[in-house]
Amino acid sequence: MNKIYALAAGALWASGVLASAAQAQTFHLSQDRYLAQGNAALEAGELEDALAYLRKAVGKNITEQERIITFNSICAVENILGHPQDALAACDAAIAGDSHYWKAFVNRGNARAALGDREGALADYCRADELSPDHVSGGFEESCNSLG
Repeated sequence: MNKIYALAAGALWASGVLASAAQAQTFHLSQDRYLAQGNAALEAGELEDALAYLRKAVGKNITEQERIITFNSICAVENILGHPQDALAACDAAIAGDSHYWKAFVNRGNARAALGDREGALADYCRADELSPDHVSGGFEESCNSLG
């Protein structure tokens, strides 16, 4: 009888340890609904709605990679809507999460250009080109060499 209790206690202890380890992880079985709605609104060209959904999504339980991409999307939409200061803040958040995310550097460069910060824009475009030369090109490339 003692062996049964020992086995049961061992099984309960092991399941408790495994359960506590499993609770420390977050599993995403489907895309966050705000992300899905934001992406759908973007595809439909409903930029204000997209922005509202995307802003809600970054405050929810999404993966870090989703958060970085979402901040970059917010940056792009804010740029399109003519809000470069808000775009800059969103791109800064994306870059803080992944300093190698070239798309965020392009978008931040656009925001800086809209704010009149030509040097900052050039630095961002050059960094994007450095990170992904196959995806980034433009008349700025020769100027990148002079920044060095």
